[in-house]
Amino acid sequence: MRKPLLLLTLFLSAFTASLFADSIELSLDRAISMALENNIGMQNAREELLKAKAQRKEAFSSALPVLSGFGQLSHSFSIATQPMSFPVPFGVLDAGGVPVPLRDGAGNTVPYTLPNGSTGMLQQTGVQLVPVDLAFGSENTMVYGLSLTQPLFEGRVIAAIRGANVYGDLAESSAQVTRLTVVENTKKAFYGVLMADKMIEVMENSLNVMQRNLANVQALYAQGKIAEYDVIRADVQVANQTSMVSNARKMRELAYAGLKRACGLEIDQDIITKGELQVEINHDLILKELEMKMLYNQPLLSQLDANVRLMKENILMVKAEFMPSVALTGSYQQMLPYNDGEYEEGEFRESSSLAVGVNVPIFNGFGSTARVQKAKADHRKSEYQQVDTRENLLLELKSIYLSIQESSRKIEAGRKGVEQARKAVDMAQRLFTQGMASQLQVLDAQSASDQAELGLYQAYFEYNSARASLARALGEE
Repeated sequence: MRKPLLLLTLFLSAFTASLFADSIELSLDRAISMALENNIGMQNAREELLKAKAQRKEAFSSALPVLSGFGQLSHSFSIATQPMSFPVPFGVLDAGGVPVPLRDGAGNTVPYTLPNGSTGMLQQTGVQLVPVDLAFGSENTMVYGLSLTQPLFEGRVIAAIRGANVYGDLAESSAQVTRLTVVENTKKAFYGVLMADKMIEVMENSLNVMQRNLANVQALYAQGKIAEYDVIRADVQVANQTSMVSNARKMRELAYAGLKRACGLEIDQDIITKGELQVEINHDLILKELEMKMLYNQPLLSQLDANVRLMKENILMVKAEFMPSVALTGSYQQMLPYNDGEYEEGEFRESSSLAVGVNVPIFNGFGSTARVQKAKADHRKSEYQQVDTRENLLLELKSIYLSIQESSRKIEAGRKGVEQARKAVDMAQRLFTQGMASQLQVLDAQSASDQAELGLYQAYFEYNSARASLARALGEE
């Protein structure tokens, strides 16, 4: 009998150990670190930074020379002919049909020697145009070479480089905004889990007290010492508290799921939180100093400033359409024409060129003018958005500041309330033992103490959440 029991104990111990081994212990710092590493928003921000870096390279490459090689082998199945007329000499005959010899300046006939060694005399000639169709070109042509293009002046290239640099600043500010938002949300999710755990702890403790009270009341009712009304009241309290505990457990599950989501963990991953809601209250906050710090450090304002500069560069880029462009072009090539079966007899022919081209825009149907107007409108909108966001951030900061002040007062009042409520519980219990108070009075005092404790934890949660929002508003983690 002992052996199976020992094996069962070992199995349960191993199973429990494996459960804890698969759990992740999360402190606030570790939760933030995991969120910054795994959060989808941060991953998108990192990709946006890589995109901005690549865009800078792309814009700068527009000012560099473009060198390309080319090659081509073509075969002509038929070659077009060109009709031409060639002068063909013929002999001049005298009236008797005898060829008239050609004479030099001294009156002597001009002799000539044929390839076979025979001699004769050149005839005096006339000219006759004979039409002939001639084909120009070869059946095959092989060409290879290099081409070079170097922009010397291009307004849009300069504007693109400047705009890419501004876009890089915009992406960096946007990534910092995303980072601060992720940190804020992770803090709030972490504090939400701590708050949910405390709520479950207090409410379950209250439920246990109510259940014990119900049992006592039922026993007293069975002895005929109390009325049925007291039993019904205690039973209703247990039922209501059971429903509240069930709802709190559901909220705790959602809080844990939210924290896992913020940290980039799987929903079914077991986690153990390590932290406290209680914090020391900071009473040294001054709104004017906070406003100055926010206006200096807030990356969202830097992002909007970069957006304004980007819209301004966009105006210059569109205006560049009115500017001339100058480019240097060059080419070098080798060409080999040959007929079928005569490749070995062909000879490559070299050619090269270098040119400077100027393109001056004259009229494009007022398209560039319209695009300039649109770009200017976008620039003005970005300035309006910058001013509006600045005012909204100041308003949000004031709201956060007031929330911190309010939650601080709630914490101070809550501490006193919890202390007084606990004293009331002790007093009610002493009176009950002396027969001077009923069980329901003790229960009411315990319920009031639990509510005061929940209110204090809620004030701590509000304070910590407001401080998380304040850190984000000030550009801090």
